[in-house]
Amino acid sequence: MLTDLERKVLRILYNFPNSIKKRMPTIRELEIKTGKDEKTVRSVLNGLVRGGYIECKDGNTQNIKIIMTRDYDSPFR
Repeated sequence: MLTDLERKVLRILYNFPNSIKKRMPTIRELEIKTGKDEKTVRSVLNGLVRGGYIECKDGNTQNIKIIMTRDYDSPFR
């Protein structure tokens, strides 16, 4: 089950390329959007990778590929 912060970051990653920018957000942009520091943002991204929600080949957020967006443990299905 995703934490609230993981769910928020996943939602940002999903919606960001559909915005005017047409790319994945940088770590700094994720820090600004979540209000968290770099260490926390990187920890959340690593959790999303471990959970199978995203792939990130070399640690560069520009190379993130979203695999799954649904949290099947969520009570709000």
